[in-house]
Amino acid sequence: MHTFFIALICISACKTSNAVDSSEKISETIENQKIQQYCPEDGSCSVKLHKNATLLLKKDTTDALYPVIEEGENIVVVFKFSRQGPEGTADGDYSETIHFEIEEISETLTIEGEKLAMVNMLFGKQCFCRGEAGFYRVSDGHLVLQKSKDEITMDLSINLTEVSHSITRVKEIIKL
Repeated sequence: MHTFFIALICISACKTSNAVDSSEKISETIENQKIQQYCPEDGSCSVKLHKNATLLLKKDTTDALYPVIEEGENIVVVFKFSRQGPEGTADGDYSETIHFEIEEISETLTIEGEKLAMVNMLFGKQCFCRGEAGFYRVSDGHLVLQKSKDEITMDLSINLTEVSHSITRVKEIIKL
């Protein structure tokens, strides 16, 4: 019996890996650049670049889509809009994310519509809003991107018909 409890303690002390949070292993992350242009007034916006990364789109057991950032040869851009919920509410926070991946060697990129799938563009809505929270492929919009060794100039517009959203355009210069 004593041996059983020791084995049980050893097993419960093991840490499981988290595949969704594998971005910690990526060699360089440029994060929390404040974005204000085109950001709704009732929240804050930021962007995070994951260099030497790749963006995988996976499905869970309910067939819902979700992003995973892993080591790779590209740059993964994660734009985030967040709004703090009313004080005293447990589930009042609201956020939207836009994930996409560009090749490290890309200097210019102009794509629109269904071709946004080429960069694995994904929109996420995180809130207590039944039927709308989750991740969605973006197939209506445009992305114009210019990359130099020091910065990325981005002009992105999206339109989603399957879910309401606050972010419709992001136009920024992001320092590398």
